[in-house]
Formats: sequence, C-alpha cells, structure tokens
Amino acid sequence: MEAESFIQPEISRFLTTNFIPIRVDVDKEKKIASTYYVRSLPTSWFLESGGEKITSIPGYVNPELFLIILKYISSGSYKTLTLMEFKKQSTK
Repeated sequence: MEAESFIQPEISRFLTTNFIPIRVDVDKEKKIASTYYVRSLPTSWFLESGGEKITSIPGYVNPELFLIILKYISSGSYKTLTLMEFKKQSTK
C-alpha cells in the first residue's frame, strides 16, 4: 500500500484533507492491534470522529479501489449504501 497507493498524489491529498491517518507498529502496540482485530498486514481501519468503528479493510487494496473507498467513507455513504452501490452511482 505504501509503495503503490499512499504515494499517489490524489490519494495522499484526499487522505490528509478528509482523514487523520495514523500508522501503528503492531509489534510495539499489541493492545491496539488486539483492540482492532489486526490479524494481517496491511490492515486499514476507519473510525468515526468519536472512535466508533466504521470498517476495516485487511490486505492490499489497489490505488483505484482505495480512492473509491476513501470517497465512500468520507461522504458518509457507508451509512446508506453498499460500496458496490456507491461505486455504481459514482461512475454514472
């Protein structure tokens, strides 16, 4: 993800504008890894501003899909649409 998705200018800009991205070393922060059920790396977690869990995405996500996921979550569409419904609507 670091080598392909996070370095994309549009993704980097969208992340820093709409999210508070953090990186956690799960070897050092075992409690955080346990709390958020990190079983493999990479794992991307999305939380509400109050800390409530929205969703997690285990594994690699290609840049195109990752940007769609970021837009889906930042728009609040996850509350009413599936990711596939959002993707269909955003490509019309």
